[in-house]
Amino acid sequence: MEALFKDLRYGFRSLLRRPGFTVVSVLTLALGIGANTAIFSVVSAVLLQPLPYNEPERLVALWENVPVHGQWRVTPANFFDWKKQNTVFADLAAFGSNTLTLTGAGEPEQLQGTSVSEGYFPVVGVEPRLGRSFVKEEYEPGKGRVVILGHALWAKRFGSNADVIGKAITLNDDPFIVVGVMPDGIYPGWPTTGGRISFNSDQQQFWTPMSFSAQWAAVRTAHVLGVVGRLKPGVTVAQAQSEMNIIGARLEQEYAANKGEGIIVHPFIHEVVGNVKPALLVLFGPVALVLLIACANIAGLVLAQHAARNKEIAIRAALGAGRWQLMRQFFLEGVLLSLMGTAAGIVLSVYGVQFLIKFIPEGIPRLSQVQIDVQVFGFTLLLSLLTCLAFGLLPAWQAARPDLQQTLEQGHRSSGSRAARHGLRRLLVVFQVTMALMLVIGAGLLIKTFWRLRQVDPGFEPKRILSLSVSLPRSRYGEPFQINNFYTQLLERLDELPGISSVATAYDHPLEANWVDSFMIEGRPPNPNLQLSANFNPVSWDYFRTIGTGVLRGRDFTARDDQDHPGVVIVNEAFARRFFSGEEVLGQRLRPGPPGRIWQNQRLVSFEVIGVVGDVKSGGLKAQAEPAYYLPASQAPLQDMTILVRSENEPDALVSSIRNVVLSIDPNQPIGDIQTMETVLAESVAQPRLNMILMGFFGGLALLLAAVGIYGLLSFTVVQRRQEIGIRMALGARVWDVLKMVLRSGMTLVLIGELIGLAGAFVLTRLMSGLLFEVEPTDGWTFMTVFLILGTVALVACYLPARRAARVDPLEALRSE
Repeated sequence: MEALFKDLRYGFRSLLRRPGFTVVSVLTLALGIGANTAIFSVVSAVLLQPLPYNEPERLVALWENVPVHGQWRVTPANFFDWKKQNTVFADLAAFGSNTLTLTGAGEPEQLQGTSVSEGYFPVVGVEPRLGRSFVKEEYEPGKGRVVILGHALWAKRFGSNADVIGKAITLNDDPFIVVGVMPDGIYPGWPTTGGRISFNSDQQQFWTPMSFSAQWAAVRTAHVLGVVGRLKPGVTVAQAQSEMNIIGARLEQEYAANKGEGIIVHPFIHEVVGNVKPALLVLFGPVALVLLIACANIAGLVLAQHAARNKEIAIRAALGAGRWQLMRQFFLEGVLLSLMGTAAGIVLSVYGVQFLIKFIPEGIPRLSQVQIDVQVFGFTLLLSLLTCLAFGLLPAWQAARPDLQQTLEQGHRSSGSRAARHGLRRLLVVFQVTMALMLVIGAGLLIKTFWRLRQVDPGFEPKRILSLSVSLPRSRYGEPFQINNFYTQLLERLDELPGISSVATAYDHPLEANWVDSFMIEGRPPNPNLQLSANFNPVSWDYFRTIGTGVLRGRDFTARDDQDHPGVVIVNEAFARRFFSGEEVLGQRLRPGPPGRIWQNQRLVSFEVIGVVGDVKSGGLKAQAEPAYYLPASQAPLQDMTILVRSENEPDALVSSIRNVVLSIDPNQPIGDIQTMETVLAESVAQPRLNMILMGFFGGLALLLAAVGIYGLLSFTVVQRRQEIGIRMALGARVWDVLKMVLRSGMTLVLIGELIGLAGAFVLTRLMSGLLFEVEPTDGWTFMTVFLILGTVALVACYLPARRAARVDPLEALRSE
């Protein structure tokens, strides 16, 4: 043990005597370890930590697999059939979005929450932290005037006061008894049309019981529910999927509305991590490669240092130091370097995590749990050990095998390093170039993907559009004329505000498609094997002018298109192509949705197609535009609408004025979900932006480390061959000959590394295909550009030591030897 401590002290002093080498090595390690620790902390929090539910491994999400639309929400009738016919679930529960207005407790506020069916809380595996969950009677129609508050709302509006349990609060003008408060956490919320459960904490402000009348429970055409299930003990997801396939086939035979529909069963963790899982796992590979490049870089530096210490090593060996003692000495120096690099890397990772969170898309669950915890710290220590082995073991083994006779005979010259050591250093440089080329090619593909996405026309002009939502309570706005009167006044008053170019209402803003509805085409016989459906959006006049989408054929809606005039409809180009290919769509008549829709005026059951508008990328910039049809909002009046305002200047400055206008019409009516369309569009490409930034950073770091490695190798080679260069120049070698010799030595290694890297990238970039958009994994332009960029950087790294070699004074070089 005493010998070990002596070696540690000696190693520490040795590192202090070489501050340049020590600082460069520690910083290189810190970058590699810090980047890996930061990425792993996000992976650990989002992907690896168990879900905060009871026995989360038994939780699954269920979806319908619908023709054309794919994974989709569930209809009430199918939900109840699943509950009744399955034998693999302990229970199933449904949930859906709910918007309520809180009044009587300060300023009116629009709340986003969740309606849940009976059994929801036991199925999910959570219970309120205060009070109780809902009881069976409260799920009966007309008896559910109770509410459970979300933790954030309880703290914000009720001061975290436990006395709120049992008290009445006013929601949508009705008294609701507060029966519980949920613990802080993430819970399944609004199920989107695209087949994804939202875990946005802003939409989990309250929970109310979901009631099903006999008529509503029998509906098979309204895909509005999210469904979560808890598997019975011992049942696997595969077994559940197998049984649900049988149930889906049975329902398809029994009901025409289920034709072509299947059932999808997903582990619940799949819903939580969503699309971020493949991105994080793909990015975890590049950051590991960066660490390998860093280790190779340091290994090369260590080998160079050992070569410079040949005489010291030989003397110690001549005085009796065994190979194990020498190896232990140099390995302990590597351990010290690794520990210092790890400490610096942990500091860098703290800032790296903060940087990552800024760019990770909103809505990714559990980001608030990202931290350097025990698990992450253990991962970092393991990295430290592995890096120490990676860059310390082989150089220590090489250094512990000195050629005593050759080294001592050559005095203080260091040119006697064995060819094996030179070969290892060259191999490390080739490795660094190979890894760097693959990383930079990956970064280039993602940069091109993001550029392509930014070139996609979303179908509307998002600049200076403000979006906000209004939810009218049914108690005051239960009749169509009341809804229309409110929104007509609102549009007229907003249009008078200075700084507003145009204003409109819509059920969804242009980048949302939360309502897919069925329809029939008059004059065509119904096909029982085909249910026509498309995105549906009631909009006001001036909607298309406000969002910047032109009417291509026909006419736009006007204020006269109300409930007292014939029904009209506008369709997009995708709708016309899919359902009226080769026919004139103008003048055709549609019958939207089944009878009994809450917005339907029985006098308006048929709607004439009066116009065709351009396609809007409501499903995201990567997706093809889906068929959509638009009805005048005054002919399909809804309480919940989105207000779209196009401003002449910055739209955020209008929020206060808009709020005052709404309150002037109804003092108890708040606005909510305030955002600009530019922000919404930016968030839609947040994941590709994160991929590009991280991969670009890792690629740039790999390029820098590779350049440093090349520069270090050639600088050391120049020092080692100083006498040889002096002799060559004394015998008549020109400056260009020396430059060419050194450049050839370095660029040969670079070319070998690049060729190997191209082959590796050709294989590995195929794993990134899911992250690319309109870019082939083997895109030739990207491969060639990166090849040339890396070659140029390497040429500069080679030129600097080559220029130093060309300036060697032959007399001074020979005299020093």
